[in-house]
Amino acid sequence: MADEHTYLIFTLQNRWFAFDLSQIAEVEELPIVWPIPATPACYPGAVNFHGTIVAVMDLADFLGYTNRITPEILITLDLKIASLAFQVEQVIRITPVGEGRLDPAPNEEFAIATLTLPDGTATLLDARLIVDRAAETING
Repeated sequence: MADEHTYLIFTLQNRWFAFDLSQIAEVEELPIVWPIPATPACYPGAVNFHGTIVAVMDLADFLGYTNRITPEILITLDLKIASLAFQVEQVIRITPVGEGRLDPAPNEEFAIATLTLPDGTATLLDARLIVDRAAETING
């Protein structure tokens, strides 16, 4: 890879996606999610993340996928970015530096590149762009 980043590869709708690992605080099996009244459908609730209440977003729902697979994993963002966590299907792996290359982004909202790896491709998403849009959906 031309850059020094490491990426977390995960699945939605059986497609590979990625976040820059520097945007992620923690990855865990989906814990109990407590409902939040009067939020958009893509927010199933909130979790206690080491003493901080973090909103949980069903990322597939937020991205507009209608035939979603039940999420099993929670990816919590670095709290410096937002108090937000994403439900995803599975985590595939963390790519070591040098495993692949970055190619132009597909024409998809929030996509900033295509991460081409020896065994497949992942759409690299920018968590900050998702957070910005999420704030718009919550604030009306």
